[in-house]
Amino acid sequence: MAEEMILAGRVSVNGVQIETLGARADPEIDEVMVDGVPVLKGRYRYFALHKPAGFVTTARDDLGRETVLDLVPIGEIQLHPVGRLDLESEGLVILTSDGHLTDLLTHPRYEVEKEYLVGLDAMPAKRDMERLVRGIEDSRGAPPGGLGAGGCRSTETDGCGDRLRRR
Repeated sequence: MAEEMILAGRVSVNGVQIETLGARADPEIDEVMVDGVPVLKGRYRYFALHKPAGFVTTARDDLGRETVLDLVPIGEIQLHPVGRLDLESEGLVILTSDGHLTDLLTHPRYEVEKEYLVGLDAMPAKRDMERLVRGIEDSRGAPPGGLGAGGCRSTETDGCGDRLRRR
């Protein structure tokens, strides 16, 4: 079966398509993929993290602020945050060492929907309330949001959910 997949051009090692039987790969170093999907899932790490306000969703911050990676001190494993919550927002952020999953969930070309629930501190003015009820579409063509009990909802596919605070 593995030989058939190699000969069919379905196997790659470190992004290079393997076409020769007997090619070698080191599972500790090399990333082996079949049809673009990593074979050795066991070496990846996945964390579901509730990001509190006050942490930036990035691996490193040039301004010295605390990042979501500071909340999961796991040593030498390189993690990538999957999610785009701004400094004062809180909610689900996935942390993973799986670069392929990170790309699938964050790159706009895959159009993965992310839903944001935004709490309101005070009742909006009538004009603003009408805009929330019918939905807001911005210059990038973001889909309209809506008003629900205690807040509004918006579904984004372009990775720019942080603009919700500005709406």
